[in-house]
Amino acid sequence: MRPITGTVTFTAEGVSLPAFRAALREAGIRCRNQQMQGGVLHGEIRRCDRAPLETAAAAHGVTLRITRETGLLRRLRPYRLRIGIPLGLLLGCGFLWWSNAYIRSIVITGNSRLSDTEILAALESLGITCGTPVRDISFTYAEQRMRIAVRDIERISMRHTGGRLTVEIAEELSPPQLSHPHAASNYIAAVPAQITDISVLGGHAVCKVGDAVKPGDLLISGVDTDKFGITHYYRGDGVITGIYEAEFTQEQPFCTELPVRGETETASYLLAFGKRIPLTWGFQEPAYTFIYEEDRAPLSVFGHPLPLSVLRCHYTEQLTGITVFSEAEAKAVLEEAARRFEQNFHAEDRILARNVSFQQTDLGISLKINYVFEGVIGKISEIFVKLS
Repeated sequence: MRPITGTVTFTAEGVSLPAFRAALREAGIRCRNQQMQGGVLHGEIRRCDRAPLETAAAAHGVTLRITRETGLLRRLRPYRLRIGIPLGLLLGCGFLWWSNAYIRSIVITGNSRLSDTEILAALESLGITCGTPVRDISFTYAEQRMRIAVRDIERISMRHTGGRLTVEIAEELSPPQLSHPHAASNYIAAVPAQITDISVLGGHAVCKVGDAVKPGDLLISGVDTDKFGITHYYRGDGVITGIYEAEFTQEQPFCTELPVRGETETASYLLAFGKRIPLTWGFQEPAYTFIYEEDRAPLSVFGHPLPLSVLRCHYTEQLTGITVFSEAEAKAVLEEAARRFEQNFHAEDRILARNVSFQQTDLGISLKINYVFEGVIGKISEIFVKLS
């Protein structure tokens, strides 16, 4: 305890040193490291015994001189009236408790198919968000509810380190393919066409270039019978291209009702430890139907991120308006739809012919396009064999 309470080193001289030393013993003052040099007594006592030491010296006419004082309490004594230090320590302890008692951030790991937004929404439905007290979270119950609320979760583990909540997820494995890559199959026609090229990868072709086929016709067979009458099954596969026709039709009215964006109101908040502190005073969420968008700007000091960020919430009124199209604008909309049809469904096919016709009525314009494509015309059809 001496490093805390401290010690006092002193020297005493005078004609009554023996009586002075006897008075110290009677007062119960333990004097350490006593030395007599040239009629001067050197010693060391506890700091709490300084007052009785001075009293004994004054009673026996001894000249007392304090040479050194040590101890933590002596160092802190000059600061006893400075309330900033204990107040700062108190605030620091309170901040440390706050940082560990409430959820400040949520970290999600192990998810690939599931998005963070979906998992955070499920946690929010359970009452677990930034700012939730840790003592109010039942981790076992939350893990069980999360497996029910979110599909494709095989295992979930939740733990907190201070104010950080870590959610570890193991997603369910994708089910195996129902069809084996080498399962017996035929290759049949998917559209009515005229064959232009045949490439057999498995089985044997039952058609030739120039043949006309209809949907469902057999093109490559995966069934073969040997000379002994035994039937063998293979995977009939290949690439057969042909010429086929397709049609695209769509109508665009001259007058239609479309959603439009109205005026936008913006509200700013300071996000601090999961709490929203409004920076836009007097703002209330609009009562009308709106489109909600937000952007977040994290705050940092000298490149080090802080647990603070500015959140800007944008509320855009969603309206509907009557849009009038001219003849040229309606045709442009229809042509754009036709381009999307070609890119989405026939990107790998070659267009041999494209017959475009517009038909105008009082209500709008209709587009009809007759295509002639050259491309792949077949698809795989599995063979189901009944085992005897």
